Amino acid sequence: MWHNGIRGGVIVAETVTIDKLNETATEMAIKDFIDFYLPRLRKNNLEILSMYRIDYYLADINHFIFENRSFTPDELRNELYRECGGDLKHIISVINPEYREDGSLVSGTWEDWYREKFDKVPVRD
Repeated sequence: MWHNGIRGGVIVAETVTIDKLNETATEMAIKDFIDFYLPRLRKNNLEILSMYRIDYYLADINHFIFENRSFTPDELRNELYRECGGDLKHIISVINPEYREDGSLVSGTWEDWYREKFDKVPVRD
C-alpha cells in the first residue's frame, strides 16, 4: 500500500490514511486511539479534538464509556472497540493523521500528535 516517491534524490515511503489500512492495521490504529482517548477524557483534556467536526460521534462514545464505567480498563477498551469501532474509525478519518502501512502513526504516538497540534495553537494575552 505504500507508494514510494523520490524527493531530493531520496526514496520516501508515502503515508496513508486510516481508510487505506488493512484490517489488522486498522484495528491497531483504533485501539491506539482508544488508549490515547480514555485517559484524556478522564482528565477532561481534549481541547484539540474540539477543532474537528466529530462532536456527534464523541457524544455517543462518551455516553458508552459513562454507561459502562464499571468495566475494568481492559474490558472497557475491548468493548469500546467492539461497540464503537466504526465511530472511532470515522473520528480518526476526520482528524486524518498520517499512518504507516502497519497502522502506526507517522507522528509517533497520539500524545505526540496532540502535543504538535497544541503547540501550533496561537496564544492569546
